[in-house]
Amino acid sequence: MDIVSAFSFWTKAILPLKTLETAIPSELNLLHFIFIGISLLGAGVGSYLIFLKKHNLYMGVFIIAMAAILLELTLLWWDGVLHIPKIPFYSSISFLLGPSLFLYIQRKVYPHQKMRTAAILQYFVIFIISLLSILILTNTNSDMPGNGLRLQGVQLLNSYYLKSSYFAFFLALIIKQYIKYRKRIDSMDRNWLRILVIFFFSIFLISIIGALFKDEFSLINVTRYIIAYFFSVFIIIISFLLYLFPAIVTEPLQIRLNNTQIKEKYQNSGLTIAMASTLRLQLLSSMEEKMFLDPTLSLETLAKKLNTDRYSLSQVINQEFNKNFYEFINDYRINECLAHIDENPHQIDSISDLIYASGFNNKVSFYNAFKKRKSMTPVQYIKALNQ
Repeated sequence: MDIVSAFSFWTKAILPLKTLETAIPSELNLLHFIFIGISLLGAGVGSYLIFLKKHNLYMGVFIIAMAAILLELTLLWWDGVLHIPKIPFYSSISFLLGPSLFLYIQRKVYPHQKMRTAAILQYFVIFIISLLSILILTNTNSDMPGNGLRLQGVQLLNSYYLKSSYFAFFLALIIKQYIKYRKRIDSMDRNWLRILVIFFFSIFLISIIGALFKDEFSLINVTRYIIAYFFSVFIIIISFLLYLFPAIVTEPLQIRLNNTQIKEKYQNSGLTIAMASTLRLQLLSSMEEKMFLDPTLSLETLAKKLNTDRYSLSQVINQEFNKNFYEFINDYRINECLAHIDENPHQIDSISDLIYASGFNNKVSFYNAFKKRKSMTPVQYIKALNQ
């Protein structure tokens, strides 16, 4: 099951088909505890990603923002808890979603790119202004404004059209990123980006529904439950990914670049020609020692074994072989697989034996890598040799 299939499966499994408003109180109480538990999980996962820094910091902000929205929605629904802000804080927190996801993808593609603090803050300026406005205009005052600028400020903070426009702006930027890089990255990374695009598009779609039916209280209430379920699904999925395939979320994207783009990307690199040549020889030597057979091998672990940093190693692989890390390693793994097949084409009992014998750790990655290089599946290749 690939990432996209898993996302679809969990969505269908968790989202109920019954109308949410018909749930009985005992079900709602249990649901509250589930939502609170997932929001705490999201806070923990987000904090862990922030601790990792680099591009993961922005994914951490993205997850924590969702967890905070989920928690506040739960407190607003739960009669047993007194949480009655004049304007919910999620009206402001939602402005974190677009910029944090955009910057996560941007820095995941260009981990070496340096951005000034002022340039980063400009993406979050609306969030900062909205949060201060909520505190100043309403939640720290004894009454709601009845007229004047304060009232206009409150109406703006509650505007679904403003949020929809904001989401539309960042959705366009994120889709542009995906289209630009999707053909030059590993299939697992491509699936991960696709999930992020689909997820953010769904948030945008929900905001549009909210804008069109803002006066229909029952429908707005249902859309808020859908948001809560949707955020819960995403937090659960990213938790599983961090446990099973952490590199997909935390490692920089290995983009296949042309020569001009490679020069532009590494024009400020401190890696000299002599250092790159030495590292290239060390890399080839490690492949002769078949380090690629380690199914847990990542750019970072290989860099440690070669006594270098992952950025220098990535640069050498890009410049010297015009490939990204996964393409480079998978080339060796598929060649190892082909050697096993060619030696004993009539004695291949199980494809699973080939998967682990060549260094892969799952069937999907193996099949994708094999088909990409041989334009046929392993079974078709073996049958062709045996004919």
